[in-house]
Amino acid sequence: MSNSAKTVSVAVIETDMTEVRQHLDNFVDNEQVQAMTAFNTMLDNNPPGKWVKKNDGLNYLPIRIVESLLRSIFGAYQIEMIGEPKILGNSVVISVHLKVYHPVLQQWLTYAGTGAVPIQLKRGTESAIDFQAINKMAMMKNVPAAKAYAVSNAAKSLGRLFGSQLNNDLTEHVPPLKNVY
Repeated sequence: MSNSAKTVSVAVIETDMTEVRQHLDNFVDNEQVQAMTAFNTMLDNNPPGKWVKKNDGLNYLPIRIVESLLRSIFGAYQIEMIGEPKILGNSVVISVHLKVYHPVLQQWLTYAGTGAVPIQLKRGTESAIDFQAINKMAMMKNVPAAKAYAVSNAAKSLGRLFGSQLNNDLTEHVPPLKNVY
């Protein structure tokens, strides 16, 4: 590409961004944009190291931390199971909708999550799908655990503070909206 073609491309992009800025200024309350930017910046922080636990080499936030964050940041939240717990292979699988009341937008937002936990079998069982060998108390432990994983999975959609990047090696970081326009 020639230098003149590059100059024209840059000029077109700058013109397009100017139009986008003008459009946003006309239709978006600047105070609300600032409040959203501040709120999203808070959610984009990594959780403190003392909150992070490790299991089988993977980092996670315990469900009690996730629930405390949901209560303290959003004030109100709801967890709705989607259908009944399912058995898939040798695991209990649960899907949920996590609903949070967004303090800036002042509306309910919904995030989906799924969690699975292997069913506990009696010691010495050779087949992972031998349903005769299911531990008597397995479902009482596995269903709540799968639900906790589903809630944590949904909460990760809220941002880094909820553990969205705990096991991600990527260092790429998308700048907040205020730096874009």
